[in-house]
Amino acid sequence: MRRISLKAGLMATIVICWLAPIVTVAVLAGILLETSYRQSVRQEVERAAENAMEQVQMRLEDAVNNSKMVSYDGTVRSSYRWYMQEGVGVTLYRAVNDYLTHRFSLDEKYKAVFINFWDEEIPQSYALCSNTAGYEVRLVFREQTDGILEVMREVDTEIRFLLLDGELYMARNLLDSSFTPYATVVMMFDAEQVLRPLAELGGSGGVRVDIDDCSFRLDPRELRLEPPEEEGPPHPLAYSASVDGHSLSVTIGMEEYRLWKDNPWLPEVIGASAALILPLLAVVIALFTRHVSGPIQILAQANRQVQSGQWGYQIDSPPPNVEFEKLYTHFNGMSMELQNQFQRARLEQQATQRAQIKALQSQINPHFLNNTLEIINWEARMADNEQVSAMIEALSTMLDAALDRGGRTQIPLREEMGYVDAYLYISRERLGDGFHVYKEIDQTVLDQPVPRLILQPIVENAVEHDITARRGGNLWVRACRSGERMVLEVEHDGTMNEEDRERIRALLSGDAGELACGVGLRNVHQRLKLIYGDEAALEVGETESGTILARIEFPAG
Repeated sequence: MRRISLKAGLMATIVICWLAPIVTVAVLAGILLETSYRQSVRQEVERAAENAMEQVQMRLEDAVNNSKMVSYDGTVRSSYRWYMQEGVGVTLYRAVNDYLTHRFSLDEKYKAVFINFWDEEIPQSYALCSNTAGYEVRLVFREQTDGILEVMREVDTEIRFLLLDGELYMARNLLDSSFTPYATVVMMFDAEQVLRPLAELGGSGGVRVDIDDCSFRLDPRELRLEPPEEEGPPHPLAYSASVDGHSLSVTIGMEEYRLWKDNPWLPEVIGASAALILPLLAVVIALFTRHVSGPIQILAQANRQVQSGQWGYQIDSPPPNVEFEKLYTHFNGMSMELQNQFQRARLEQQATQRAQIKALQSQINPHFLNNTLEIINWEARMADNEQVSAMIEALSTMLDAALDRGGRTQIPLREEMGYVDAYLYISRERLGDGFHVYKEIDQTVLDQPVPRLILQPIVENAVEHDITARRGGNLWVRACRSGERMVLEVEHDGTMNEEDRERIRALLSGDAGELACGVGLRNVHQRLKLIYGDEAALEVGETESGTILARIEFPAG
């Protein structure tokens, strides 16, 4: 394709393709607006539904707990037991009625609470009416008594929710001391108090409520409970909750919002806006040429000058606006900085060469130290001083471990044990016969790779911080493989005070400061976390036998 200028491209885009973007943007804006509105409405309904569900769930749970109190507090049961002994029905009626009145008369969730005894010789029901005409409620309940008792004779102590003639009931059997049902407590809910939060959600498809096997549809206008329709509401929102082991689910119907159909004026507004934009096109082109494409060409020309080697080139043209004034200033500053950078390049190169020479010298010094130790070692051997020779060899081994000019991060366990043995040899020579070392090393893991200097610092920590102070002691070094993990242990006889325990806890929790614990332990802990992350662990604590154990675990291999 033939390249064109920015100005020509802009003009072609405006002249040829301006209508399509406007229409596209308008359509997309409508779709986004419609989607956003739907989401907003849905979120609002969801928030209201969740709040309503919480209120209804809380009220139903309170009702379930009330039914449990009737069953468990013993007032009705003891009155019934006394009746079975004395046979005085009036006393039973008064006791139970007084109990229901005292317990539920001020509870607005219920229209009435009844207790029906299964013994036909006892009066049929005892009623408590709240916020309603007691006689009317008794009449309604008497009509439903047989149906409720027929259902409850098939269950034990389970709660049943029932919808009968537009009234919502909750029933629970009462058991005597032999766990035999002798009565049923029935609670007639006041839908205005219990279900009003759900009815206020409205919705074109209504609100369907399912409590266990009891299903009904809420009429939000008169708050009537009606049998649910076979077909579900359009565009439903479903919510569910648990009420003390019982399922509560609510389905809400939502109206479908159609932006273009519900707002017929919207296409006309879009067309008028498109017509009004034409007179502005010429002004936009002129302003774009003066304030955008022209300054860009000046910047491009200045950039070519710098690329050709004119470092420090400055733009002298006056900027057309504040934005390009900043760009011109930044470009001029960058050009001068580039010139200064090239001038400093030679000095930096010379400094780098001097640093490389110093680095080579630092590599020569350890080599010279090793050679010096080797000469001293041969002098000791020629003087038949084997003890001095052995200590020099151990010191040389530890020096190699510390320097490790090869830069290795992992070495075989066999080599790590060599560093440990060298350190222990020097320590035994220093502490004498009171220092005893015991090693339990699985020979099959000696070739396993381990982080370099992962075990020697732990041994050194035990010796320097405990055994040296007592001028002797016992030390155990163990290495084995447990499944897919390597296990290294260092145990020694010693004691820990509360300050030591606090330091160890600070180390393992990652809160250790510079003086929280020994450098060796902190270094091992940090390197384990850097290499293996959470798959590695360093534990330090006291054993049941009174010794101190440091245990390291990390993935084998």
